[in-house]
Amino acid sequence: MLIQFTVENHRSIKNSAVISFAASKDKSFEEYLLHPDEKKALLPVLAIYGANAAGKSNVLHAMMTMKEMVVGNAAKVSKGQKLPWEPFGGTKEPTSFEMVFIFQGVRYTYGFSFDAKKIYKEYLYHWPNGREALIFSRENGVYEFRENVNEQVTLSNRTPDNKLYLVSSNDWNLPQTENAYRWFLEKLTFLMDEEPATSETVAQIASGDDKKARILKELLLADLGITDVTIKNTSGKIPVITTTHRIINEDGTTEYFQLLMEQESVGTQHFFARIGGWLQALENGALLVVDEIEDSLHPLLTRRLIEMVQDKAVNTKGAQLIFTTHDAMLLDLNFFRRDQIWFAEKNDETCATELYSLASFSPRKGENVRKGYLQGRFGAIPFIGGDA
Repeated sequence: MLIQFTVENHRSIKNSAVISFAASKDKSFEEYLLHPDEKKALLPVLAIYGANAAGKSNVLHAMMTMKEMVVGNAAKVSKGQKLPWEPFGGTKEPTSFEMVFIFQGVRYTYGFSFDAKKIYKEYLYHWPNGREALIFSRENGVYEFRENVNEQVTLSNRTPDNKLYLVSSNDWNLPQTENAYRWFLEKLTFLMDEEPATSETVAQIASGDDKKARILKELLLADLGITDVTIKNTSGKIPVITTTHRIINEDGTTEYFQLLMEQESVGTQHFFARIGGWLQALENGALLVVDEIEDSLHPLLTRRLIEMVQDKAVNTKGAQLIFTTHDAMLLDLNFFRRDQIWFAEKNDETCATELYSLASFSPRKGENVRKGYLQGRFGAIPFIGGDA
């Protein structure tokens, strides 16, 4: 489970920005809360609102870049290869990422700073017995270790300046860093564009009857009229997806007809694209990161996807969700806690993205926060009008 993510100097984000799943003292919807241990209460869902170009998607992009550098293509760097460095406004300062998370009952803090050429700082701490302990740290080429020191010193000497030590240690199967690496690999999932999301749904349908049945159940609950889905050429780059629909004639007889997925509505296509990854995240207890959750979906379908994560009867493995949205219909204190709603706003002077929670405004219980947001009380809306 993710506790907190911090990013500094990435795209539109200049200063340190923090997004936190730690629950506040808000007493509403306490049944939503996840309890990884008796002392912690974490939120299952966070929503980020903001005007276009305010930078809310860049928060998610920073999370995706961090994962890419740990377990993706950017982790497979050779000496001298450039890193995916995208600093604010052309500054020469390093970018910094940090994740605080819980994996297999242990809390970890992992972070690093970098530019296009090198890793400047990297560190990994854990709390195995409720007390902070260093696993490794690295700053300007100087490493510090607590366990298995000789082997780790040898490995650090083989780690180039532009490669994360967490990646190198995984390459050599060092047990000290295994769980932190596995969290990024297994528990951090992105639905940022349609194609890979569709691939996950297709893969689940092709994998067996149980997973296909669950997807069909969700398509039925979504009232899309789909009774079956078939996949052909799953080994090719573009599978042929066909949906089956049932109609009941005036005389009571039943007929079936088929459509290619591209003949379905855009909303149906997007729901289908996402549902496989959604169910997989719930099954794995993963963090699901979604940009523009409402994209072409009916508001009730969007709400259904969120409810699946908020409802502990469905979300039995402690999955979490963070998403960006413009859907003001979700701004409802009868659906969300105050600490679940976040805003991204661009600073008028610096044009840098700033993050803050609705909880910092202390809205009254039962207050119409949707109306307040659209009236500009909480910021993070576009300024429309004025002189050209």
